[in-house]
Amino acid sequence: MASNSDFVQYIVDQCSGAGEIAVRKMMGDYCIYCDGIIFGLICDNNLYIKETDAARAVLKEEILRQPYPGAKHHFYIEDVDDRDYLEAIIRVTIPQLLKPSAVRNKRVKMKKQYPSSLDDVIVPNLVCSQELRAFFEEHLGKDFRYKVKFQGWLRDNAGLTFLDAIKAYKEL
Repeated sequence: MASNSDFVQYIVDQCSGAGEIAVRKMMGDYCIYCDGIIFGLICDNNLYIKETDAARAVLKEEILRQPYPGAKHHFYIEDVDDRDYLEAIIRVTIPQLLKPSAVRNKRVKMKKQYPSSLDDVIVPNLVCSQELRAFFEEHLGKDFRYKVKFQGWLRDNAGLTFLDAIKAYKEL
């Protein structure tokens, strides 16, 4: 049995205080999102929220069910009429749900950290990327190679400048 569109809209309205709520139809039922993060499902006119420890602490009654055959267990939310209760569950659930694309985007941003001048400061957890290699080749010549000692120096000397790094490389 598919979910009724009136019920889906009611759930969206009830959850709206937790953030930007959106739904996406999925084979007659719906995935429900808050601020772009999927936190639950609406299946057969029932609300299911992903299982997290933080939500478990807020629940009035913990009921675990499969939204559909073969699915992971989710918290079945019986009391969908209590708006404050739903919002509280969603607010504690969202931070515990990682968005994989956000992790990938963070990695991409880290790889693109490279200096524009010798006066730029070395950041903690600097990634030894191709862009950074090109920067060092520009200032040290085409014979530049990432040596283990130099990578360790970069890691241990965050806060110093890239001019300091060039001097250290020549000494190593």
